[in-house]
Amino acid sequence: MAGDRGYDDGENHAYLEAQGMHSALRLNAYRTEKKDAHKRLWLKLMSDPFYEAGLKVRGRIERVFGEGKGGHGLGRCRYLGLARYGVQAYLTAIVINLKQMVRQLTGVALKDDTKPKLKLQAA
Repeated sequence: MAGDRGYDDGENHAYLEAQGMHSALRLNAYRTEKKDAHKRLWLKLMSDPFYEAGLKVRGRIERVFGEGKGGHGLGRCRYLGLARYGVQAYLTAIVINLKQMVRQLTGVALKDDTKPKLKLQAA
């Protein structure tokens, strides 16, 4: 199970272990920088291959959420109400999935070329 530093809590790690799942929750810096007996446990977790693999998967997932937020308006809801926001989220997910399908089937990446580009001219 992967997650960001906001979910780095001892209870969350214990819950995942009790469920038989490997934790890939990003650790806060204070866990590995402190000087006490528990530091070894966190360093052991960081060296676990499942932890490293989980962080790689998390990075790919976060990229998709970043695309939705930065390029498709998920950073701000256009409509009031939970149902209307759900429609916006579903439509955004459909657009992102369609873009991925086009990229995988044709090898052509759809990019936003409407942004002005700065050109440096030689003097």
